[in-house]
Amino acid sequence: MKTAGFTLIELVVTVALVAIVAAYAVPRFFQASTFQSRGFHDKATAVVRAAQKTAVAWRRNVFVCVTGPQITAGTPNTCATPLVRGSGGAITETAPTGVTLNTLTFGFDGLGRPVNSAGVLLGAVSTITFTSTIAGDPARQITVVAETGHVKAN
Repeated sequence: MKTAGFTLIELVVTVALVAIVAAYAVPRFFQASTFQSRGFHDKATAVVRAAQKTAVAWRRNVFVCVTGPQITAGTPNTCATPLVRGSGGAITETAPTGVTLNTLTFGFDGLGRPVNSAGVLLGAVSTITFTSTIAGDPARQITVVAETGHVKAN
């Protein structure tokens, strides 16, 4: 008579593997700052892409202003008038504690190509660099390709 089930060795190995995975994964779930940093990176990328799409839709320059803790899409080149979301809020994002950005201002022309603060087409790549003091948080960047305006988040 054959019975179905697991052997003691299979159970011990399974429990050991689950314990190893739990020891590695559980602490990451309780460190919310890493997830907040990643979420901010995604939101900042959305701000840059919204600026580009708005510039194309309006057929005029729209700028991205990056300061230490904040990224804003707006007009004129100082972003003094932020773009507004459909819900009425300004298109701006603030970094969580431990994350800073390099200071940078650039924009997009009516064709979606990157321009400098004077409205002149850029001849070089624009890069927004995320600096994090959060343990285990990887380096991140948002890159805008000079010729096409393609926004790459990595």
